[in-house]
Amino acid sequence: MTDLHTIFRCPSCGAEFDPRAACSACGASVPVVGAGVHDFLADRERSLPAQEVEAFYEVRPFPGYAPGDDAGSVLDRSRRSNFLDALDRAIPVDAAVLDAGCGTGQLVSFLALAAKQRKVVGVDGCPASLAEADRFRQRVGIPNLTLARADLFQLPLAPRSFDVVVSRGVVHHTEDPARATELVADLVKPGGYFVLGFYETFGRSFHCVRRALGRVAGEPIAALDPILRARDLDDEKKRTWIADQYHHPLERILPTPRVVRELRGMGFTLLRTVPPAVTRGSLFDADAPGALGLFARRVGWALAGLNDPDAGLVSVVARRDG
Repeated sequence: MTDLHTIFRCPSCGAEFDPRAACSACGASVPVVGAGVHDFLADRERSLPAQEVEAFYEVRPFPGYAPGDDAGSVLDRSRRSNFLDALDRAIPVDAAVLDAGCGTGQLVSFLALAAKQRKVVGVDGCPASLAEADRFRQRVGIPNLTLARADLFQLPLAPRSFDVVVSRGVVHHTEDPARATELVADLVKPGGYFVLGFYETFGRSFHCVRRALGRVAGEPIAALDPILRARDLDDEKKRTWIADQYHHPLERILPTPRVVRELRGMGFTLLRTVPPAVTRGSLFDADAPGALGLFARRVGWALAGLNDPDAGLVSVVARRDG
């Protein structure tokens, strides 16, 4: 497994750094919040957009845990997701994995619980979200999961230090998604994998209309939203969904062709998009469409809007060359 000091960098001098102790080069240390969240931000000033997003999630961390959630329920629920199950099966059991923008930590908890030899790191900027992740980690016991609070534009992590980097549903909530993508992608080792999830322009189009109609009506129209139509979802989760999908203070939507071009410029090869679901082989197998095929997929994402539970969230899977 990868030691923490080879992953983290001191926020003061940039030397290799184990956040559990003072920096051996300059003596700087990082405060620990709760049972074990390393706070690289502490009282540092952040950009106004970042402050607004942080304040939004402080009120209602997303996604929330269900009452009584434990290791078994998180593993079972995650494995019922085609995407998450495929991601777990594709990641080696001894890999170093980062979730940049981990929120309440459900993905990192799943990946760490599923393979105790993995070194899993979750980074987010919101104290309330990380507090929920930390409480679950301590209650369940996940020793191979490290949580840190940091800004996506100032990550205290060593370049090329992770076998797999996931950043799903995060860059589109920043003021500069292209720069955020570049900084997160820089953490992937040569030959490693990058899973980037974002609101896609075609895929998000139906939700944009749905959201506009909700503003006219004075509230979201449940008949148009598969999450709000769900009978087996409790009211609190529906309120959280409404806050995140209808009232978020900062959102960008990104066209997949541009994202793919940017990744290629960073030295990545596109392997696949999700959707479609992984029905055979590995998530990290090559199944990338050509330009015409990608356009057809994007049209399909738009047409699926009424019944799309992800509201236009699309993931691209890429491998760093070399």
